[in-house]
Amino acid sequence: MISRVRVVRVLISVASACLAVAVAGGAVGADETVRESSPEARMDALWLHRDTGSAVQELVLVATGAVTTDPQDYEAEWRLARAYFWVAYTQSNRVAKKAMAGKAMEWAERARAQRPNRVEAHYLYAIAIGQYADTIGIVQAVMDGVAGKFEAEARRAYEIDRDYSYGAPGTVLGRYYFMLPWPQRDLELSRRYLEDVVARHPSSLVARCYLAETYYELGQRGKAREQLAYVLTHDPAPGTELDLPPPKVMARETMQRWFPDAVDVGGQASR
Repeated sequence: MISRVRVVRVLISVASACLAVAVAGGAVGADETVRESSPEARMDALWLHRDTGSAVQELVLVATGAVTTDPQDYEAEWRLARAYFWVAYTQSNRVAKKAMAGKAMEWAERARAQRPNRVEAHYLYAIAIGQYADTIGIVQAVMDGVAGKFEAEARRAYEIDRDYSYGAPGTVLGRYYFMLPWPQRDLELSRRYLEDVVARHPSSLVARCYLAETYYELGQRGKAREQLAYVLTHDPAPGTELDLPPPKVMARETMQRWFPDAVDVGGQASR
């Protein structure tokens, strides 16, 4: 029972830590011309401004309208799940967080039932589980088997499309196996997932941060330092500027802790 509780705690941490790779959006700008475009384009444009004003509220209205018109609109359903996940993640009120995480799971489950071979709904269902587990308590989460559900959905997303959202499925799986308690922890599996993400998506800075931590735990300090230096000296992928947690902040704090001689006063990696 104790081990299962620890695994669920890890799941909650992973779901929060990996928001950065959960939510890649389109590249459409949110301007007046978008209001005349397709519902999908409008939702993606609003998503890019999810941290301002009532953008997420408007996104939900657009998506709800699309689903009302077409109850089998997969594109609207998974975007609704994504919007509710964001609200749950950024919500401080526990009751509201639980409700929003539940809505995210509901829409993701509905979407995956309609398009079981599409990646978005499986991935969003997995990370929404983590947010929901955070609100119901460790014991209840263990009884509900949420850790198994998370791993199954994340692996399914990886099987369908490991390149989704800059390698998001592989990133969360790599982090999950890193954070599991002994004896479930598997650093080699974590390394393989994260190295694959970085090889296929060099601009996935959050994956590089997590890979650095895996390398460090494996005793490969030189490789860990290289990954952190890369994050500090390169720009994030387009459309990921609002990612949480910010990878550059993560890398700078980790570099200062492990390799204080490698960081100058500006917080940049020394050459």
